[in-house]
Amino acid sequence: MSDLQIILIILGVFIIAGVAVFNWLQERKLQKQVMNEFILPQKDVLAEDFYIDTDAFVEKELAELEQKFKQPIFEDANCSQAAQSRKENIASDTVPLPQMNRAEPDNDVNYSATPSAYVDQHSDDASSAANEIANNNESPVNHTAPMAAKSQPALKNIPEIMPSPLPESINTHIDLAAMLFANQKISHNALFDMAESVNEIRLPMMIFGLDSQDKWHLVQSNQSDHTLANTIDTQYKQAACSLQLADRGGPITKGILNKFQYAVENMGLELNAHVEWQGSGDTLQRALDLDQFCIEVDQLVNIHVAQGELPIHGTKFRGLAEASGMVLSEDGRFHYYANDSSAHKKPLFCVLESNNQGFTPDSLRNSVLKAVTFQLEIPRVPNCEQAFNQMIHVAQKLSTSLSANIIDDKQKPLSDLQIEKIRQQLKIIHATMVARGVMPGSVASMRLFN
Repeated sequence: MSDLQIILIILGVFIIAGVAVFNWLQERKLQKQVMNEFILPQKDVLAEDFYIDTDAFVEKELAELEQKFKQPIFEDANCSQAAQSRKENIASDTVPLPQMNRAEPDNDVNYSATPSAYVDQHSDDASSAANEIANNNESPVNHTAPMAAKSQPALKNIPEIMPSPLPESINTHIDLAAMLFANQKISHNALFDMAESVNEIRLPMMIFGLDSQDKWHLVQSNQSDHTLANTIDTQYKQAACSLQLADRGGPITKGILNKFQYAVENMGLELNAHVEWQGSGDTLQRALDLDQFCIEVDQLVNIHVAQGELPIHGTKFRGLAEASGMVLSEDGRFHYYANDSSAHKKPLFCVLESNNQGFTPDSLRNSVLKAVTFQLEIPRVPNCEQAFNQMIHVAQKLSTSLSANIIDDKQKPLSDLQIEKIRQQLKIIHATMVARGVMPGSVASMRLFN
């Protein structure tokens, strides 16, 4: 063995011995530290009775409770009122909606003005809601909209006029509205020119004028000569403009919103009028929420009458349909109208061929039908449950006369249990629309689902 190996072995032994001694010293030091920090209990809690001073505990709790009651219960009354107001403004809880067919839009985008043929059966509710909004002093305008080229002029000597309710055709739940207050009378020609300029930029908005008798007039660029001659000398003390936020084509875009706000602000400059925007919140978000609401309630109820393998002769079907009170319309569908005395009756439901083809007198006379479909648009009828019951009654009567069956979209017989489930779903949709402020079958509903 060489000297180097002997030296390495001796060095290794010293290193191992040093490590062992160091570990022994550290362990001894730790034991002394633990013994010094460990305190022996004065009493054995396991051997002696356990005792709690309940009087001291109660006194301590009462002292803390007294200190709590010294603090005010409501730190900010305004904050509490605001929270309560938000709770009152929240719509009803979301309820599961029926899995029915969504009604398809007739056009891609249709922001049509309110049809004068319809009559809002809930005008009192709309007027009270509009009056509440008109009395609001806030004027929320979307700041993303472009400002007018000139600044708003300062109006002097403006008479104090109580704000009039918005026109019945404007619904603040589906429209963005603005009121224009001028320091002088607004001529019909001025509003007519404004309507024409709006029509040139293809902006789907409505313009109204309020005469001295507090009657609103719809000003349109395409008015007939007779209507224009009767209103050409009319002077208006206020004006109102509105834009529908959504329809079956979807919500309004940011570009359309900016054009509308720019047009209204420019109208205020031209007429030397003060513009007050109605409503609150983000307008684009309101449009998205309204579109989501439309998707939820815009449902169709379809039931089919089929004669099995045997076809239905068109002539026989037409006779039975007309005997049941249905009328063949120009759109190629048989419509069933409500039995009311109004001049403009609304159809409750319609009947069309199962392949969505329209009926014509010639096709009914010379062809046979495999099946016919009864169709009900839920948001367009005032009482969808009553209309559904009438549709079921007519379908059962027709199926009995044809010795046919009533089936669903899956070609399965429609049972009484399924009919009752549909009734419950119709009640949910009706309640959802009422909670939103859009009454089924009203003018607002007809505009949304046109």
